[in-house]
Amino acid sequence: MEPTGHCPFVGLKQNRAIRFSSPTPEHRCYVGGDPIDIPVDQTSYCLSRNHTQCPLYMGLTQVTTPEIPPPVVPVPPPPQPAQGAMQIWLASLPARDRLVYLSMIALLGLILAVYIIVGLQSLVGLPIIGSAATATPADASTSTTAVAIQPSATPALPTATPIVAIPTNLPTSTPSPQPTVEPTKQPIYFPPTSTPALPTITAIPPSATAALPTAIPATAKPNQPLATAKPRPTRLPQPTDQPLPTDVPQQEEPPPLPPTPVPVPVAVAPEMRSEFVWLYFGDSSGTLFVPVQRRVDVANRQSGRAAVLSLIEGSRNGLTALLRNDVNLLDIRIESGTAIVNFDRDPSGGDPRGYDSLNLTLTQFGSISRVQIQVGGRTIDGPRARPVVNPVNPLGLPVDYRQTEFLPLYFVSSDGYHHVRVMRLVPKTKQTAEGTVRALLEGPGGYGYALRQVIPDGTDLRGISISDGVVNVDFTQPFANAGDRNSVVRTITESLTTLPGVRGVRFFVEGTSAADWWGTEYGQIFERPLVNGE
Repeated sequence: MEPTGHCPFVGLKQNRAIRFSSPTPEHRCYVGGDPIDIPVDQTSYCLSRNHTQCPLYMGLTQVTTPEIPPPVVPVPPPPQPAQGAMQIWLASLPARDRLVYLSMIALLGLILAVYIIVGLQSLVGLPIIGSAATATPADASTSTTAVAIQPSATPALPTATPIVAIPTNLPTSTPSPQPTVEPTKQPIYFPPTSTPALPTITAIPPSATAALPTAIPATAKPNQPLATAKPRPTRLPQPTDQPLPTDVPQQEEPPPLPPTPVPVPVAVAPEMRSEFVWLYFGDSSGTLFVPVQRRVDVANRQSGRAAVLSLIEGSRNGLTALLRNDVNLLDIRIESGTAIVNFDRDPSGGDPRGYDSLNLTLTQFGSISRVQIQVGGRTIDGPRARPVVNPVNPLGLPVDYRQTEFLPLYFVSSDGYHHVRVMRLVPKTKQTAEGTVRALLEGPGGYGYALRQVIPDGTDLRGISISDGVVNVDFTQPFANAGDRNSVVRTITESLTTLPGVRGVRFFVEGTSAADWWGTEYGQIFERPLVNGE
């Protein structure tokens, strides 16, 4: 019987059997057996009929429609200041090469500066730096005589030879010079001197310029013939006179860069958790489905995939596997409540019970209501809804859920090792706990060839009540004569704790606790056990 009205796994953290009809932070979810906080809206899930869509209830959260993220508007990068071609080229060079090129550019600028200075001196008639025409301060007290040289009378001198001022030691009584009749064709240059008196200017005949000495000794007497000296042409500095590097260092090849390591994608470890799932195998008679609860490892909350892989693995306690163990699961996805399972071959191997086994296993999750089976993407079965597990209808009632309902019953298999669930169709009743116990007392019905009745014959129900989620069931005295007490207690507990809101069972015989008949261990509250746990 499927739970209705509210989630059967919701209860208070102090007592699982108690819950309130309105949301409260004291509610906890017991779907895994232990109380956990409820991260969903209790009104929309836990306390409503929609609880089967709750992620905790279904144990499988798989998004069927991916959310489309909002479009990302690219933000234009901030404008960068424009760079010249020279800056870009220099920035692309190594530091050492930039230093060499900048040094060469500085040297070239220095050479151009010398050319410019020399050219300006030639145009305006300034003295060449370092020539003998500049007077020193030590000669400030000495009278000097500047000799004007006619350019036409100096064929032996270079055209660029400057006018040379020749100092002379003349007596103070020397008469003032008289100006020449012919005006001077070339301006006379007066070197700077600290003497306030104007120097004496002596005109030199043009014919005497060829024998003009370059220097007059300071001890020469007046009217003494001047010693002739060979004229020495003044040489202009050439650009090649600058010290240039004779060996330009060659650009060295930069050392090879180490290879850039290729980034290796880091595999993200899947989110793993352990949980119990229901699996369905076949019994020894080949007609019944036997439920098994197995703890499996679930990766990334894909409980359905983990359950199907465990079903392919087969049974661990002697049951018949209904799926081939050499089949490969290619894909599983959920679309509108339908689980589409794709294999590489027919998973049943020709036995149609394999399809029902797969359907029963997957529809345990609340998000799956139908199952469609494919082989290589081609549908071979379904989509089909969940079938009824081992149905039995001894009264021949119509399957009409407005008037009838199935009650879950557990019986021991004929081999005595497994507990088999049977769904018995009975008239619809509000006393589901009492109806379940009375159906158990009637036995397995048409499955008597494969199942055993462990409750002693003649046992009757004296009374039944529910308090705080615990069913107190009182039997008549023949119940105390049960041979397999553990199986009796277990099958009744498995059947009653399947009902919504029931968390445990307490046994009584003739109004007194079963502990008075069988021992203290049978006086406790028996909670829901694992069914054929693996």
